[in-house]
Amino acid sequence: MINYYCVNGKIVNAENAKVKITDLGLIRGYGIFDFLKVEKSIPLFIEPHMERFQNSAKEMELELSYSVEQLKKMVMKLIAKNNFKKGGMKIILTGGYSSDGYLPSKKSNLFILLSTFKSPTKKNYQEGIKLMLHQHFRDISTVKTTNYIVPIRLAKVIKAAKAKDILYHWDGKVSESSRANFFIVKNNNTIVTSTNFVLKGITRKRTLAIARKHYKVVEKDISLRELKNAKEAFVTSTTKGALAVVKIDDFKIGNGKQGKVTSHIHELLVKEAKNYIKNFK
Repeated sequence: MINYYCVNGKIVNAENAKVKITDLGLIRGYGIFDFLKVEKSIPLFIEPHMERFQNSAKEMELELSYSVEQLKKMVMKLIAKNNFKKGGMKIILTGGYSSDGYLPSKKSNLFILLSTFKSPTKKNYQEGIKLMLHQHFRDISTVKTTNYIVPIRLAKVIKAAKAKDILYHWDGKVSESSRANFFIVKNNNTIVTSTNFVLKGITRKRTLAIARKHYKVVEKDISLRELKNAKEAFVTSTTKGALAVVKIDDFKIGNGKQGKVTSHIHELLVKEAKNYIKNFK
């Protein structure tokens, strides 16, 4: 059970963690966040997550007066206070209490939340998942904003299609899913991932670094035609690692099963996470 949250640098009882209705994150949806996994009370890869959080704040012109080290200490204090062993951690920065209901305040609001979440099942990893194509690209795709209007609005449609998520495409090119980066594997085992209209995910970055040690990796636009000719496809994210995509709309990817490259990449990501935990300071 989560008994405490962090609000503007202070640990408070969960029941007393409140925000005023003039917060710009509420009335205009203006805010950023980052999300990471906690394993054995250790926030995985917290340094790059907090660096991205700082960069997002800068791009959105939100005031953030904490260093990476200060944010890390805040997170560790919250984890210890809750005796939190395993789950997720979300750090949110909003436009603060806006005086005119439109422009950000000079003082942003910072919230750190701990929560449980559902990881993909063993069956998901073994059999892969289905995605549904949707023509769209995210505004300010390089920033992890709190705007998830499109996938939430389409949640019932996605469920009816028996898909797990949507795959954005625009002008004949695919980019990313609503909560993960997207990769294809060509017949010669070259791994390709999109570069335009995508969030440069932390797990994406780890995947690219790991993959380059074993495969040829190309960062470029992926056409819909390339997608249909791919041998494998997979998504990566904090909560998923590398998860096979075996069907998109009504067409199968490759033989419709998890591929060897996808399985290998996932194993390498899991191994790297275990090493991070072992060497965490």
